Amino acid sequence: MADIRRPSLSSDGAGWTVRQVTPRSRWRHGTEPCSACGASVELDSAHYQVELDRERPQNPSEKLTRERKLLSFCDEGCADDWVRTFDCAE
Repeated sequence: MADIRRPSLSSDGAGWTVRQVTPRSRWRHGTEPCSACGASVELDSAHYQVELDRERPQNPSEKLTRERKLLSFCDEGCADDWVRTFDCAE
């Protein structure tokens, strides 16, 4: 099993929840490193995506109340391993 990497989620890293784990294909052009194993993920080919969500700090000058982050994974196994590691760290 590959070492599971934990990408930085923000300066404080608190309050993130996994909203969904979704298989993707033909999402957009480009590549990103797999958030679990570091392999190159072709975003226009089959891969998995994890959506994270958290409440934003209140700011009277902004209307947005939620923040989200999308992480790319080379396959379902890497996504599942990362989510399990993420859940254990919470």
